[in-house]
Amino acid sequence: NVKREIEYLIDKINKEIKCDDAKLILKTIINKFSREVAFADSQLDVDEERLIRRIADLIRIKDIEVLKLKDKARN
Repeated sequence: NVKREIEYLIDKINKEIKCDDAKLILKTIINKFSREVAFADSQLDVDEERLIRRIADLIRIKDIEVLKLKDKARN
């Protein structure tokens, strides 16, 4: 199950990476990659948006950062 795998990976990031800067960089990369995949067809459907927001929530990325990444992915 993809959801369980994502949650497992995020739990590992949150528990095992000690440096906050490294966590933030890794989490931002994950969210950015998710956006790029979702926008690969130049459209973002509701399910893709929900999944991206869920991942961002799990990896504790603030909503403002999610929106910034969304704007970057569109352009």
